[in-house]
Amino acid sequence: MIAGTHLLRALAGASLLPLLAAAPAQAQAQTETYLDLQAGLGYSTNPDLRRDGVGSAFGRVSAYGYHGWGTERSRSNISAYVENSTFFRRYGNRQLFSVQGNNSTQVSETVTVFGSAGFSGDYGAQLSSRFFGAPVNTTPVNPVIPEGSVIVVNPDLAALSQRQYRIFGNAGLSYTLSPRDSLIGTVGAQRLFFKGNASGLLDYNQYDTSLAWQRQVNERLSGGIRVIASKTDYELGRSVLTYGPQLTAELKLNETLRAGGAIGFVRTERDLGVLGNDNSTDLAFDASVCRDLEYERMCARIARRTQSDSIGASPTSSSLTADYSRRLNARDQIQLAIAGTTTDAGGNFAIGRQNFYSLSGAFDRKISPRLSAGVNVAARKLTIGGPDPKADIGGSLFIRNRFGSVR
Repeated sequence: MIAGTHLLRALAGASLLPLLAAAPAQAQAQTETYLDLQAGLGYSTNPDLRRDGVGSAFGRVSAYGYHGWGTERSRSNISAYVENSTFFRRYGNRQLFSVQGNNSTQVSETVTVFGSAGFSGDYGAQLSSRFFGAPVNTTPVNPVIPEGSVIVVNPDLAALSQRQYRIFGNAGLSYTLSPRDSLIGTVGAQRLFFKGNASGLLDYNQYDTSLAWQRQVNERLSGGIRVIASKTDYELGRSVLTYGPQLTAELKLNETLRAGGAIGFVRTERDLGVLGNDNSTDLAFDASVCRDLEYERMCARIARRTQSDSIGASPTSSSLTADYSRRLNARDQIQLAIAGTTTDAGGNFAIGRQNFYSLSGAFDRKISPRLSAGVNVAARKLTIGGPDPKADIGGSLFIRNRFGSVR
């Protein structure tokens, strides 16, 4: 399924290194562990985002498990989500899953190591409309992998209607040079593969690295420079290499609100096999603003850069994502998420411009400390220059029971 075992070994090594470094400190770790089991009924107008798609009612069961632990020097969490949807018309049973682990460990006064690893299975970008991850009131792992490390514009539009798998791992190290200066280096790898495509022509491996210098200008502002590089390998000897520098900045607006971004360019060198070679230099930037409160979490991100995709064209993609969650009171919580991706023309592959948009929301109310009920709604739209598939609009009513930690 994956070309050789070397990639898996590399991912395991990169992700477990920080976890091993954290092991001696876990004796007095504070933990949170729970499992949510959920069942519901709903309707979707075009689950696969196909031109000939039809609507169908469905029954859905899912499970989400979370385990987080931390000490004064280390924070870690691991989560897993799995669901099965049984459609009453045409589509049969569909399964989605996502597993991910994260760690950040302060090894010494000057060195912090961090990393993450995960594996997911998706179909028609359904995971983009699901809510799972670190909940409100749970401190996230920090620092996160910089945005320039492993870049994924989700979904892979050229293979949107196929079952898609992704396995990834990344790791990094932050080294304090002085009270004002630090170096951050990262490495990462991922494998995307698709069920049923001819001879694996859509599958690819991607390897990433970044090196950044950062200076603390004052207690709120820091800036620096970052160099990013990425290599993607495809079947039939095709490959894409991107690299380039970026200026970076981070601003702490207040105790709970922070913003960051980078701007520069990337050089893209494409080896398209029998189609020849193609090179370009393009603007690249990303920016984010996030807010963390005891009862509320918000994060919005934009990015534009050359992006590896399943056909190897490596077009320029622009993306916008935002998510919001808020505990309204002791019983009620809302969650919202939006995502949009625009992928420009694919050069020699002439795929044209493709756009993907999704909007989803959820409301749930506690019936008892462990039992809750609510509603999910979602809308997804894919445009490919026509004729376009019709939009998918749907929703479900659900009931959920929690085992383990209760807040």
